[in-house]
Amino acid sequence: MRNRRDQLISTLVTTFGLLLALVLPVLAGSGDKAGWSTDVDPRKRAFLKYVPADDGPRLLVLGCLRDVDGFLVLSEELSEAKPADNATLTLANGPAHYSVQGTIELDRTSGKLGFTLEGDANSKQLRAIRAQLLPVLEGKGPIRLTVGPSSRELPVSGLGVPLRRFRSVCFPG
Repeated sequence: MRNRRDQLISTLVTTFGLLLALVLPVLAGSGDKAGWSTDVDPRKRAFLKYVPADDGPRLLVLGCLRDVDGFLVLSEELSEAKPADNATLTLANGPAHYSVQGTIELDRTSGKLGFTLEGDANSKQLRAIRAQLLPVLEGKGPIRLTVGPSSRELPVSGLGVPLRRFRSVCFPG
């Protein structure tokens, strides 16, 4: 019984370590320029980010990890939020909206609360994400980001080119 429990703990620690290794480059934060940007790497990973000011918090990160069939959603520095295991992040633009369930937890790097969702996303799941997310990102008005009691507007100006790069990796075809 104890050996089985030790194996489970070891597996969980290894899994968490792998996920952390996937996400740490995205959370590194310094050097980000204000506005929308996309980072793409050769492993078929794309990260669409919005930062309100140079070296500021990443108010939104959408990550598509095609090499491991994963999708992540992050939002840093939620000043009004409380830690929670089941929190909803919603992006809305006019009638279009995209909502996900994740956690609000303390970021070990910044010491501030942030929203995190790390989920599986095979090709079928990516099609479902695409159907809900792209209408929000391609809408005309500002994007309303809501997590618990925190809500802010993200501009759509400057989103076109980064979104095309992100879409080409995450949602090809």
